[in-house]
This record gives sequence, C-alpha cells and structure tokens, in this order.
Amino acid sequence: MSTNSESKICLIYTGGTIGMWPDDDGTLVPPKDPRDFLKVAPDLSRVADFDFIPLMNKDSTNMTPADWTTIAKTIYDKRHNGYTGFVVAHGTDTMHFSASAVAFALGRNLNFPVVFTGSQTDASIAHGDARTNLMRAFMVAKSDIAEVVICFGNDVFRGCRAQKRDESRFDAFESPAFPNIAYITKVINAHGPHKRCQENTEDIELVAEFAPGICQFSLIPGLESNFISRMIGDETVLGIILQSFGAGNVPNDNGFSLIPVIKNASKYGMPILITSQFPANAANHTDYLPGKEASNAGAIPTGNMTSACAMVKFRWVLAQVLAMNLSTEDKMAKIAEMMNRSYIGELDEDSNEIGGGGGIR
Repeated sequence: MSTNSESKICLIYTGGTIGMWPDDDGTLVPPKDPRDFLKVAPDLSRVADFDFIPLMNKDSTNMTPADWTTIAKTIYDKRHNGYTGFVVAHGTDTMHFSASAVAFALGRNLNFPVVFTGSQTDASIAHGDARTNLMRAFMVAKSDIAEVVICFGNDVFRGCRAQKRDESRFDAFESPAFPNIAYITKVINAHGPHKRCQENTEDIELVAEFAPGICQFSLIPGLESNFISRMIGDETVLGIILQSFGAGNVPNDNGFSLIPVIKNASKYGMPILITSQFPANAANHTDYLPGKEASNAGAIPTGNMTSACAMVKFRWVLAQVLAMNLSTEDKMAKIAEMMNRSYIGELDEDSNEIGGGGGIR
C-alpha cells in the first residue's frame, strides 16, 4: 500500500470504537464495509508498507475465546510472510483479554511485535485518539519488541500485564504490577523490561485452544455458598473463579463460609481460582486466615496476574490439562502447577514486589 521498503506491517482489523462512525442519530456503529476502517488514518502508508486483513467487525463486548483463537491463528499463519510486525485494531472493553490470550497462544518463542490498539473516540472526533493510536501502533510494530503488547496513548504495555482503568481518558490502560515496556514521545523509549527480537530463534509453537465452562463470581457480603456449590457436579462447568475482596480472602464463618465449597470442589476435581476485585498484586500471598484457609482447602491463587489474564490463562491451561486424561488428583495438581508457572511473563513467580521478576522464561 506504499513504497516504503523499510518495514511491512500486517494490519488486522477486528472492530471496536477505532473503526466506528456515528450513524444518522449519532449512535456509533461498525462500518458496513470493514475496509472503511482505513479512513481512520489515510496517511498510514507514510509510516510503513502494510497489508490489511478485515478479520472481524465486532464490538469487543462480543469477543469470545473462539475469536482469540482466530486472531492467534491468523498471525501464526502469516508469520513468515515478510512482516516486521502485526497490528491488531480492537475494541477497548476486552482488549486486555484478547492480548493476553494471543500472547499465551503464540508463546515464548514469539520473535516479532504484535501490537494491540484501539481508541476511546471514533475517527470523526477531531481531537480524538483513533488516528494517533493507530499511527503509534505502527511505529511500535516496526520496533524490536518481541512481545504481544498494548499500545495506547503514550504507553506500551506488556499485553498480559495490562488492564483497562477508565472509559473516557485517553490513557485508558494501566499495568499495575509490571513496568511499562515503553513510553512514546517523538521516538519509542523502550525503557522497561521486555523481550527483544533475536536471530535464529525457534519457531512459534501455536497453542491456541481455550476451554469453555468457566464460571466467575465476584464476592459480595452475604453471598450464599449454595449459589456456588450448585456449580459443582454440573458437567458444563469446568472451573470456577472467585474474585475475592482483597488479598485472596474469602468468607470463612457465620454460615457464609466458602471453605467447604472449595474443599468439595477440590475432591470432585473442579478447580477454583482466587483472583481479586482490585488491581493486580492484590491476590498474591495473604497473611490473613480467610485467604490461607482457602488455599489450604484447594483454591488456586493467581499471584500478581491481572484478573483478566488469570481468567484467560485458566481457560488456556484447562484446555491442555483436560486433553491429558489424568486422574482427578493428578489433574488438580497439574492445573495448580501450570497456573503458578510463568510462561510469557504474566506473573512474578518468586517475588511479591510490584515490578519484580516477571520476565519471559
């Protein structure tokens, strides 16, 4: 699409505000022709030569695990087509879920940038961020950052460490437990820890399946334990996530204890994950009795993963472990072991310090 011979980018469009336009009554809607997305930045070819793939045309609230697989397989299938990097245009509501999923699917041998971006405003807003974010994402896709990242506003985050924090600000994402990979000024200042492109690396081993059947409960005071216990034994439910109040703590007395539920689920072979309703790092290791009792009962802590990444990883791990046909005891042990292992720098294995460790292993 241009004569720029320095770099070639694969631009994958999946939908989101960045490609939407207001209709006659002002409602933002996806373009009827996905190729109209290119009107967002008509001078994009000044940054790099690129191919355009209109893969989907969705509001990101409608993204599913099957879509994560489709995005990852598309990148995998085109990885040897001469691209410097890939840019994925995506809605902001679930971008951090998709970025985490694609990172797990492509794995630690990824050797080029995969850059997710989107916008808070549609392209009709003159002072908005649609064009800016897309242009900056192209610049990051030309860099030597060999990770799945989210490029938004002035920041570049490790995709599996990011989470959305605001619905209107242009700096809509944050990385609460890991340093930003880069900060964008006139150039890309890659100051944070990250994996760089290397020569003669092993090829990607695509692992892009995500299990269904995950049920998540955000804990509230007075939540009746039978609401959760009903899930145990339901063949359509393969795992449960409890979003705890804080540092992995769940109720343990006054008739609302979830400890018996966790014990029963563990015996039955249904894994229960503990995340947090607060930013990453809150569900790391707890010194409180309710949290320790939950872990001792068989609940699996998620360290300093974001809640979104923990859910995505849970689906990714379950898809692999369930295919192994293990005994109940071995299955539960394998799930716990894999959830607590860092595959793509998604958690700190050996440190509770924010920003400590977390490299790609």
